[in-house]
Amino acid sequence: MESNTNRPFTEPIGKILLLLLFFSFTHTYAQSDSVFLVKFIDKGAAQVTDNPGKLSAKALARREKYDIPINELDLPVYGQYISATLATPGVRLRYSLKWHNGIVINANVKSIMELQKLAFVSSISYVGLTPPVETIETPLHTTLQLKLKESEMNTTDLSVEDYGMSYGQNRQIGVTNLHKLGYNGNGVTVAVFDAGFKNINTIPAFLRHQANGRLTLGYDAADLDNKFTGSDSHGTAVSSCTGAYDKGKYIGSAPLAHYILYRSEQGATETPLEELNWCKAAELADSVGVDMITSSLGYNQYDDQTLSYRHSQLDGNTSFISLGARIAVEKGILVLNSAGNSGDNKWRKIGTPADVAHVLTVGAVDINDKYGRFSSQGNTSNGTTKPDISALGVLAHVGSPSGGYYQGYGTSYATPIAAGGVACLLQAFPNLAPSDINHLIRMTATRASLPDSFVGYGVARFDLAYELQRHIDSSPDIPKIIKVDDNQIILYTADLNSIEISLSKRRKFLGIFNINKNIMKDDITATSTVCIIPLGDYSIKCSQKHTIKIKLTSDVDTYELKNNELYPCLH
Repeated sequence: MESNTNRPFTEPIGKILLLLLFFSFTHTYAQSDSVFLVKFIDKGAAQVTDNPGKLSAKALARREKYDIPINELDLPVYGQYISATLATPGVRLRYSLKWHNGIVINANVKSIMELQKLAFVSSISYVGLTPPVETIETPLHTTLQLKLKESEMNTTDLSVEDYGMSYGQNRQIGVTNLHKLGYNGNGVTVAVFDAGFKNINTIPAFLRHQANGRLTLGYDAADLDNKFTGSDSHGTAVSSCTGAYDKGKYIGSAPLAHYILYRSEQGATETPLEELNWCKAAELADSVGVDMITSSLGYNQYDDQTLSYRHSQLDGNTSFISLGARIAVEKGILVLNSAGNSGDNKWRKIGTPADVAHVLTVGAVDINDKYGRFSSQGNTSNGTTKPDISALGVLAHVGSPSGGYYQGYGTSYATPIAAGGVACLLQAFPNLAPSDINHLIRMTATRASLPDSFVGYGVARFDLAYELQRHIDSSPDIPKIIKVDDNQIILYTADLNSIEISLSKRRKFLGIFNINKNIMKDDITATSTVCIIPLGDYSIKCSQKHTIKIKLTSDVDTYELKNNELYPCLH
């Protein structure tokens, strides 16, 4: 019921104990362990140094590239707190979480009663039941390697026939054009979070990846036994959409990227523990230096309904997983997540972490760019446009653990298809910040000027995003982006002699209602995606009393007005 909806960061210990007492009398509890997140008050005596959390050279390079400081979030959980907690009888460690400053444990009622007496414990949250864990493994991060060395793949000379079944879904988002230019994800490290990767190390789609060191086993946060190739094949299908290279049958959207696999989903159960598994995977992915995360997972309803979320809580800040996703973005990782498949059921809305503002949330369309009715709808509870973009999720072609291919439905497939396009852009513009990559993608999608809660900014067009950034890079003397924001106008790398902007009064921007200029309507070309404005003097009306005056006198012919933002036009 609504009054019992989960509030993960503020759950009173007394309520947790009541839940435990309830579960202690159930058959389920007899067959499973109760799992908790124990958070600590601080990180003890640890000090922030140049590399406190033993980050890889690649992870440190990402932080340096984007000017991201090492901070307390990079500190490991204080070892003495962990040791004192584990000294309590009945407590077993699953793993630590430095971003949440705590540990995930299996415990019983008596042990939780003892833990709440510890002065360094700030909160204890019940996160569900799970089968007992006997073996806890450390991260593998092992590259699968074939004895037979295969030749390197390339994409510049691929024909329509070479793509096989995947041609339509790749062409739809413009990645076939990027492949011809040599942008295929090469040099980009992609973390894939899912429920299992059955036979991924044996099917033809990934044999060349193994031969060339492009497929790595990361960590099994779900069962902690590092059995990645178990019975669940969802991750295999998802990974094929992005990474497969099976010439003549199937080519993924970023076939030359390096893929690291993380298992975070339990599969048989639905509990908040899976959110924490995701966060653990994200921490490890950050530590080894991945460039991006693609996750076809999401959460809102749990087996124990008292732990489920209301839509009002999907604000990008409330859930365990939203915190992990936000921090991953802050660490310079570009994160994609599926919108979910609840569009035609009672819930209808996106889940979490799809609700995080700076996560690129992906919805599903058919091959004609039409909304797939099962695709979860936005927006977030605080009004952020979701999904951000869309890709093929209606009869998408995906890989099978048998080595063949089939058609399926789901934002689970739309997300990795789009992720490949993102990887291609990261390869093309390695120094471009993830936020700028996301911005390019949104502003060149098919509904950029009129986003909605069904497909977001529309179907992504990664080739157009590439062309726009290339145009910007080749014209350093013109404004790259003119952005009207709350209370201010932000002008990036602009030649102030070329453009004049003024705001009559400091006032919150209310939206563009009209463009005033003594020209005929025919002089402004309107399309489904952009409004192209010729050179001249403009007054953009913000409200009845306040206007923004823009004078366009650059050598560039036209600019594009998209969602209150002005761009140089593509020619």
